[in-house]
Amino acid sequence: MTEWNKELERRILKKSRFTLTFRILRLLLLVVLVYGLYMMALNIISDRMNIAKEHDFYTKLALDWKVPNLRGSFKYEEENVTPFGTQKLSYPLFKRVGKSDIAVGKATITKRISTSNSYVEYDLPGKDLLAEFSFSYPEDPRNGKKLEAYSEANVWETLEMLHEGTVAELAFSTDRFMSPENLVKDLEPYDIDILWMPLHSGEFEEFDPSWGGSNDSLSVNNPIGLTGGRTASENFLADSLTYSLNQTSVEESKKVMLQHMETLLSEKPSSYYDDFLGLGYLNERHNYIKNKGFIVYGAVVTGPVKELLKLKDEETVRGEQLGEVELWNWEVE
Repeated sequence: MTEWNKELERRILKKSRFTLTFRILRLLLLVVLVYGLYMMALNIISDRMNIAKEHDFYTKLALDWKVPNLRGSFKYEEENVTPFGTQKLSYPLFKRVGKSDIAVGKATITKRISTSNSYVEYDLPGKDLLAEFSFSYPEDPRNGKKLEAYSEANVWETLEMLHEGTVAELAFSTDRFMSPENLVKDLEPYDIDILWMPLHSGEFEEFDPSWGGSNDSLSVNNPIGLTGGRTASENFLADSLTYSLNQTSVEESKKVMLQHMETLLSEKPSSYYDDFLGLGYLNERHNYIKNKGFIVYGAVVTGPVKELLKLKDEETVRGEQLGEVELWNWEVE
């Protein structure tokens, strides 16, 4: 029998410490390995399913509909998926003024596993509001009462004073509800591009929207609009964008918008398009447009300032608002 002594005790403690240290290191190595494999699997799954590309596409699509003449660029930057499955990506925002895209800010998307905790942030330096324009209803859908549209001060006077070597962005309401095709036809004589049209999509008839106005005016706070169609391949690896509405593109843009609505309603939970994308009352809007057709009551247009000035004499136009102004970049016919 080995006699217990200090030397034996020291050797036993040393061996125990070594064994414990080895086990801890082995456990840490195993944790690091499992974590690495887990993160690798998360990123591989995300890449193969094109999840980031899908979120990129749908957030840009929602922005197209919700905000007049504010769109996301084709490229985006993506961060690695976090251990909790959170994805972050960002892309530049631009406005179309004349024939050029003007950078105005950035969108940052945070998509968590729980859609209710996902969100989109917009950073537009120097701008207080995401949507700068408002559009007045020509009549009250509830009772047919004719309504007024109040214009921004001195819009036509400003266009008169601006140099002819400039282009600008102009928003206006119309004096009646009309089809997109009819508005395109009314504006066809002018050398301008139509970028966005506010849609009457069942407000006050199918649902109660947030609105503002007075006794003789009415505007919806969060309308959606018809714009040039944005499309993507089935796997979201390729997409395309139509920049303006004309006799050729308006029908296809209407078709594409309805198709995207139907896809969101059939393939995504309401928390995705309602909370994450901010497309409230999408089902009601879709049903109304499908049953009643596309009904518009204004537009955002761009072109040479002297061409925009001609709209002063267009009887359809009212409630005019001037947007961005840039140096000449228009194509000479």
